[in-house]
Amino acid sequence: MIRKAIRWTGAMLPLALAAQLVSAQSAAPLPTAASLVAKYAAAVGGPAYLSAKSIVTKGAMSMPAAGINAQFQMTQLTPNLMQMITTIPGMGEVQVGFDGTNAWAMDPMQGPRVLSGGELEQMKDEADRRSNVRSAELFTAMETVKDTTMNSERCYLVKLNWKSGRETYDCYSAATGMLVASRSVQKTAMGEIPVLTLFSDFKKFGGVTVPTKTVQELMGQQQILTIASVEFGDGAGIAITPPAAVAALIKK
Repeated sequence: MIRKAIRWTGAMLPLALAAQLVSAQSAAPLPTAASLVAKYAAAVGGPAYLSAKSIVTKGAMSMPAAGINAQFQMTQLTPNLMQMITTIPGMGEVQVGFDGTNAWAMDPMQGPRVLSGGELEQMKDEADRRSNVRSAELFTAMETVKDTTMNSERCYLVKLNWKSGRETYDCYSAATGMLVASRSVQKTAMGEIPVLTLFSDFKKFGGVTVPTKTVQELMGQQQILTIASVEFGDGAGIAITPPAAVAALIKK
């Protein structure tokens, strides 16, 4: 009887030790949001990213469930001008942009739209290059809320309160400091849509490291962006202006 008890206790020791380790890990203080964001900005090459006058990113976009395969080009000009054109074979162009004042969207189904309200504020945030490195001046608060797993990687979940009124969540890898996932509620013409975004396949272009694969999960579907090239320049010869159909709406 004693021998059996000893055997049983010996078998349980590793489990007990594992439980203690898990308990100790969960009790450990979480790193501050500021330290996580600073580590991320350093890892991706924040200074090089912010100092470029222009950035032109090219790649592919697919929606497997819908059988869509397209090409996109996103152009960014300092400090906060942005235009993204996605060309879908058999459908046409889908455009979004911000010229520093006006934000727009245009596609073959809805036609041209000048964005306002929550859509405008969201576009302002996304067009501002500082948002990609989570510059502190864009937020009223940052808080690390959980040690968790997202995108198959242990990461720290950070709640971000934007000055524009938005609330989003980032998850930073415990191993590399990279942003591996984010959660947000996107404002669209169809209303608010929860979106989970997964980042992977990081690659360096110039002095900047970017995720060359981004998977967005929304409304039961996946949208996959794959980056082929990123060019940094002085902005010469590049302009971002609303397309004619949008400009006509702005003048009204």
